[in-house]
Amino acid sequence: MSTCRAAWQRTATGGRYTGGVTSPRTARISLLQLPAFSIEDAAASLAHTLRRIDETAASEKPDLIALPEVTYPAYFLGTNDLSHCDVLSPADAAARFAEKARQHGVYIAAGLALDAPGGGYANGALLFGRDGSVAGRYDKSFLFHFDTRWFAPGATYPVFETDIGRIGMLVCADGRLPEIARSLMLNGAQIILDLTAWVSGGRELKDLSTSQVEFLMPARAAENGVWVACCDKFGIEAESIVYAGRSRFIGPDGETVAALGPDEDAALTYDVPITDAAPRVERRPELYAALTHPTESLAITRQLDEPFVMSQHEHRIAVVQMAMPPTGKEFLVAARRHVERQAMMDAEIAVFPATPSRLRRAYPHDTVLAGVEAIARGTGVCVAFTVSEPDAEGWRAMYLVGPRGVMAKHRQTHKPPGPRFATMPLGDDVCPVVSTPIGRVGLMIAAEGFVPEVARSLMLRGAEFILWSGDDPGSPLMPVIARCRAEENRVFVACAAAPAPNGATMIVDPNGRPLAQALAGRELCVAADVNRALAHMKQRAPGTDIVRNRQPATYGAITRVTTPERSPA
Repeated sequence: MSTCRAAWQRTATGGRYTGGVTSPRTARISLLQLPAFSIEDAAASLAHTLRRIDETAASEKPDLIALPEVTYPAYFLGTNDLSHCDVLSPADAAARFAEKARQHGVYIAAGLALDAPGGGYANGALLFGRDGSVAGRYDKSFLFHFDTRWFAPGATYPVFETDIGRIGMLVCADGRLPEIARSLMLNGAQIILDLTAWVSGGRELKDLSTSQVEFLMPARAAENGVWVACCDKFGIEAESIVYAGRSRFIGPDGETVAALGPDEDAALTYDVPITDAAPRVERRPELYAALTHPTESLAITRQLDEPFVMSQHEHRIAVVQMAMPPTGKEFLVAARRHVERQAMMDAEIAVFPATPSRLRRAYPHDTVLAGVEAIARGTGVCVAFTVSEPDAEGWRAMYLVGPRGVMAKHRQTHKPPGPRFATMPLGDDVCPVVSTPIGRVGLMIAAEGFVPEVARSLMLRGAEFILWSGDDPGSPLMPVIARCRAEENRVFVACAAAPAPNGATMIVDPNGRPLAQALAGRELCVAADVNRALAHMKQRAPGTDIVRNRQPATYGAITRVTTPERSPA
C-alpha cells in the first residue's frame, strides 16, 4: 500500500504549495512505515522492506526514501554476538540497500545495525547516494534502555551535503535530548530525518502514541526552525515491544503536515521545501556554558546523590491565567485576591503571566514590587511575576518574592522574533536558580521558554522547578513547549499565561504530563500537588539517564559564538 499526502505539489513551472507561495526547490521524501519483525524473521523482514522500496520508488518517484530504526535485522537483537544468528553481516545488509539506491537512482536513509569503530555494534543510520555509495553515516548517540546491551554510542552530529539539500539524521531517543537536534541545525541541516522505533503501549491500537509524537519532535522542529521527518515501525516485535507507528512530517512551525496512523504499512510522501533552518528565537551562545561543562562538575550531579524520602517533599504550586490589567494598581488588587485564595488552599508558590511590553509604563517598578512584597508577607506565599525595570528602558525583569522579600531577580535574556523587538534591551546574566520552601527553582520569561538551552541550563545548575512567566498565549506551541521542557529535563514546569484557546497555563510533571491546566479562554487560578523527589529521577529508562548519558564534550556547536558559513547544497 502506498499513501501520498503531499500538500506541496510539483508543477511544470516549479515547486508550489497549496497556499500559492512559490518554493524555489523541494525534496520529495517518502517515509516507509514498516511492520515490526523479530530477529528470528530477519530474512522475511529484509524481503518485505526491499519489495516496499521497489514499490515506493515506482509509484512515488521520491528523491529520498527513509526507513525506521534498525530496519534490519531487528531493534531487539537479543545478543551482542550475531554470528550465531541467521542474519547477514552489517556489510552485506548495507550492500542490499545500496543496490536499491543505485537501481532506482534515489537516496535511501536506512536504520541498520552496523559494525562499531571500537568493536561490537552501533545503532546506525546510513545515507546511500543515488549511485549506491555511502553518502553519510550517523550512529545513535543517546542510547535507550536495552540499546546499551549491544550498541556503542556515537559522538558526532554530521550533516551531509546532497543534491536535495543538507541532511542531518537522528535515531529515535536522540530526539529526547535537545542538544542533538540543536547541533544538527547549527551544523547546517535543512532537513532532519528521525529514523525511529517509538515504543508505545495501550489497550487499543488506535490510542498508541508517545511523547515524541505529541510534543517532543514538534518542539524540535519549532525551536530549530527546521523540517523534521519521522519514520517509525508499527506492530509487535519480540512478543513484548509495541510500536506506535504515526510516521510524520513536521514543519518548521512545529505543525504536523502529514502523518500515518498506528497500523499502516504504507509510504508517506511529502514535497519538503528546502530552506535554511533558523531558530525560532535568536540564541545567545555565551550564556550556555553549562551545557558543555563536564557532567561531574555540575550542580545537578551532586544533587542526584541526595537521599530523599518521598513523603517529606509534597508541595503545592499555583499558576494564574489572567489578562494583565491596564495598570499596576489593578494588578495588585487581582494578585492579592488570587494569592490569598491559594494560600487558603495551601499553595506555596503562585506564578503570574508576564506583563506585556505595551503596559510597561503603567506598572511602576517600585510600587508594584512593594505591593507584591506586602502580599507575600501577608500570605506566606512566594509570588513570581514580571515588572518593568526603571533603569533598562522599561523592559522586563522577573522577580520571585517571598515573605522575607526578594528571593531572586532575573532580567529577560532573549527577545521574541520580529522587527519591533530588534532594539529590546536584554540581560547578560544566566538565569538564577534559588532555594525556596519547595526546592530549587529556576525562572524563565516569555521567549526564553522557546530556547531549549535556557531550561537545560537551569536543570544542569540544579533547578527542580521551572517557573515560566509567559506572554504569548495565542501561540499553539506554548503547551507543546511547556511539556517538552518538563520531560526533556525531568523537572516540574509551571507556566502562566493570559487566557487563550490553546490552554497554555498549566503545571507539568517531569514526565511531560499536565497535572493542572486552566480552562481555555477563562480567567482563573489552578494548582497542583507536586513531589520534589520526582525531579531527581533522571533515568528515563534503566540505563538511560538524561544527565549522566549526555555527552557535553560533543556539544561545542551550541556554545560556538559564530556559525561557519555554508555553501549552497
